[in-house]
Amino acid sequence: MIIDTHAHLSDEKFDTDKNVVIERAFNAGVKKIIEISCEPQYWDKALELSKRDNIFVAFGIHPNYAEKVSTEDYKKIEFFIQEKKCVAVGEIGLDYHYDFSEQTAVLQKELFSIQLKLASKFSKPVIVHSREANEDVVSIFKALKVIPKGVIHCFSGTPQQAKKFVDLGFLLGIDGPLTYKKSEALKQTVLEAELSSLLVETDCPYLSPQKYRGQRNEPSYVVETLKEIAAIKNIFFEEVSKSTTQNALELFNL
Repeated sequence: MIIDTHAHLSDEKFDTDKNVVIERAFNAGVKKIIEISCEPQYWDKALELSKRDNIFVAFGIHPNYAEKVSTEDYKKIEFFIQEKKCVAVGEIGLDYHYDFSEQTAVLQKELFSIQLKLASKFSKPVIVHSREANEDVVSIFKALKVIPKGVIHCFSGTPQQAKKFVDLGFLLGIDGPLTYKKSEALKQTVLEAELSSLLVETDCPYLSPQKYRGQRNEPSYVVETLKEIAAIKNIFFEEVSKSTTQNALELFNL
């Protein structure tokens, strides 16, 4: 069994063939999918999707939404997090890639902090978005009395940065970019990391692996990331699949 721990099937890019995409994933051995809904306008759509067998959901507010979030959004997110098939709060975190300013950072940190408290309140793991913000994310976690369980989504940092997160108890989400020819640092991170610290994700419809680059990504393509991990570590595909699946089952209490 394989688990795609990070998909965005509520995206409009899947509106015309979602059922086919899901069936193709299940036929490829991807038996569970975690739908990530991190923008308020998609929450209802994601909740409906999670009513299907073997599809679970995480609700959160993405850091790029920090300047738009409303009081009503905070009320709604607390409601959605309590849904039966909600297995995590996310994706949440910090993103300094676009139009970074001190004011933006303050708003993102405030949003992040509020959602970390919600995760703690409802005993949910967190799915963390950290883009060009690893040091600040680490500092925020170190300042907490109790650090939540969770995963650093689409990890793209160095082995040294990876170690900081793993030492805090986090797993590393590995996505399609691992298969890219110029991802030397990420390949080295995977080589040095223990299998017990890795999850596999697609982040579909984004970040298609090299074999499908330029095309829409989908959950069945997570197999390519598993193959790449196996090749880098020189171990069998089945060993990687079994380990990453077990990691997901335990983190998300599936």
